[in-house]
Amino acid sequence: MRRNKRITNNYGGRNMDNEDKKLLVETLAELRELRGEMREFKISVIDRVEKLEKKETERGKEKMTLVSILISAAALTVSIIINFFKHGGK
Repeated sequence: MRRNKRITNNYGGRNMDNEDKKLLVETLAELRELRGEMREFKISVIDRVEKLEKKETERGKEKMTLVSILISAAALTVSIIINFFKHGGK
């Protein structure tokens, strides 16, 4: 695309004056800046989501560990009670 090409609008075919060109260039610059900011925001959101998913996975592992400990404690308690009645109740 050639940049030195004369720019005209679709309304009457008049040439763009310097004010119109300046406005167009400023608008394009703002759009590019906004696009960069949106890209940075997207990356930060993805990072946050990944961190939250990792925390959720860790919480799931902690819950499983706690459940395993409680089951083991219950099994040990039942075993102690059974042994007490078998051997200690005499």
